[in-house]
Amino acid sequence: MHKEKKYWKGLEDFQENPASVSLKHKEFPEEIPVDEFLGDESLGSTSTHRRDFLKFMGFGLTAAALASCEAPVTKAMPYLFKPEEITPGVANWYASAYFDGNDYCDVLIKTREGRPIKIEGNTLSPVTKGGTNARVQASVLSLYDSERLKNPIANGEKQSWKTIDQSIKSKLSSIAENDGEIRILSSTIISPSTHQLIIDFKEKYPNTRHITYDAVSNSAIREAHQHHFEQAIIPSFRFDKADVIVSLGADFLINWLSPLEYSAQYIQNRKVSSSNRTMSRHIQIESHLSVTGSNADERVALKPSEAGLAVPILYNHLAALSGSAKVPAKSIEQDEKIKFIASELWKNKGKSLVVSGSNDANIQILVAEINKILGSYGNTIDIDTPHYLRQGNDRELIELVDEMKKGKIKAIFVLNANPVYTLPPSLAFQDALAKVALKVSFADRMDETAVMMDFICPVHHNFESWDDAHPKKGTFALTQPVISPLFDTRPAQESLLAWMDEPKSYYSYLQNYWEKEIFPLQDKDILFQSFWNKSLHDGIVNIAGEKDFIPVKAIGIEARNLNQTADSINKKYSTSGDFEFVFYEKTGIGNGTQANNPWLQELPDPITKICWDNYLAM
Repeated sequence: MHKEKKYWKGLEDFQENPASVSLKHKEFPEEIPVDEFLGDESLGSTSTHRRDFLKFMGFGLTAAALASCEAPVTKAMPYLFKPEEITPGVANWYASAYFDGNDYCDVLIKTREGRPIKIEGNTLSPVTKGGTNARVQASVLSLYDSERLKNPIANGEKQSWKTIDQSIKSKLSSIAENDGEIRILSSTIISPSTHQLIIDFKEKYPNTRHITYDAVSNSAIREAHQHHFEQAIIPSFRFDKADVIVSLGADFLINWLSPLEYSAQYIQNRKVSSSNRTMSRHIQIESHLSVTGSNADERVALKPSEAGLAVPILYNHLAALSGSAKVPAKSIEQDEKIKFIASELWKNKGKSLVVSGSNDANIQILVAEINKILGSYGNTIDIDTPHYLRQGNDRELIELVDEMKKGKIKAIFVLNANPVYTLPPSLAFQDALAKVALKVSFADRMDETAVMMDFICPVHHNFESWDDAHPKKGTFALTQPVISPLFDTRPAQESLLAWMDEPKSYYSYLQNYWEKEIFPLQDKDILFQSFWNKSLHDGIVNIAGEKDFIPVKAIGIEARNLNQTADSINKKYSTSGDFEFVFYEKTGIGNGTQANNPWLQELPDPITKICWDNYLAM
């Protein structure tokens, strides 16, 4: 096996085109008539001296250098009426919220002469606390991505928004008249006003359902809490309140759920000071070396087939200490080490936390039961302040694909998702999509799903958009545009309003929603305009309230006891086979939403220090 990499200059070089092969051995692509020049007999009788020759050569090189440095003359025109907020050379900062369906961050965007150039974290945020990550920082470059769609497209051809709207409204009306099923398929939406707009859209077209899925799903955590607490939620995990943290494959410092929030919490108990004499203990049980694992006090390496089996074993050791009934469990080599981990957790009952990165509902049910034994709920786990950053429902997604295959779905709208690329081939989403009569994508680029659509209605970049966010209960944020739209795009919400025959901008809809729903919950400002201006200035609004602004759908799960749960785990995880593979999210690329961003491709992996290449770690 060759270890040395081979690179090609182009397809001609790779295909060994004869012309390309012949050029490999030539210093210059064109023949230089050296022999003809030197063979000229008149050269010997020339009167040019060596000093004159050097003068001519020097002038020629200087002229070439100056010519290469020339640029077209651009006249700078001064402002006739300078915008009040712009001072040339002085940057402006705007508070905003960033969410791409995967990463959430409250940010401050630095602009210079109306162009976003840098992002910093918003320290007023109770969620991210002024932190950012590589993907949030790199989103500045994706704004200027040349691959972004510059206009709406219908059947592969450029069209105006007026033509697109007329065509889609006509088709929707026909589908609605015939009681056809309409589906909106999206990644997680944390905008309360957008959720309300989808509800309004359903009133116009009653056979509409909204299906949410995440490219990297955490649906199992919601299923587990539906099983234990009859609430399909993801609770708030409080790493800052835990003295002992045990992570079962959850890379919570980089990718799992809300890494910016968790990393800010994590460091609070990892710093020893005069006021904090002790440091939290962190144990990582995982199959590959993650960034979170590299920061752990103790790391237990398991085979992927053993990672699931470790959960019933950990439960049984804690059950023995608490006097609870045990469940069926298979023995593994690290049994004694897991027993020691159980004793560490038990010694810190009420101040310990166990989390799992698995999307297996049975594992998450058993992990929730472990946390109940340890008294974590109400201490290091807060179910009264749920997270809304992952709302994906795997069961509804599978049901949707099945309905599409049977031809029951007549129209589908895909928002901020690329299911043809991110869903497993076994679901056959691409084949099912071909059976839908009306297919509309809100993609900002020609991705794998967009190329199969009848209509592509490209949306603004996050920096060009108005929006709001509700990342967790009690916390709201606003997204505001910091640059005028670069292309002929528009928000997805504005498209939905147009197809509902609502002649208003999404900005107006957003303001009206906040005046009606959010403003009455606070008592600091009497006038809405004052409240709105302050919210825009800070980017963050903290309001305590009982109302759920993000619809929490129940997940239909079958009843099961702990023995059945453990049996399912033991059957699923087997140690047979010569090779085992683990697929994981990279620090830079994440779920692949910004996979074409060169800043992220060039970012060295914190563990392997490799950039650009795909590789297999053994």
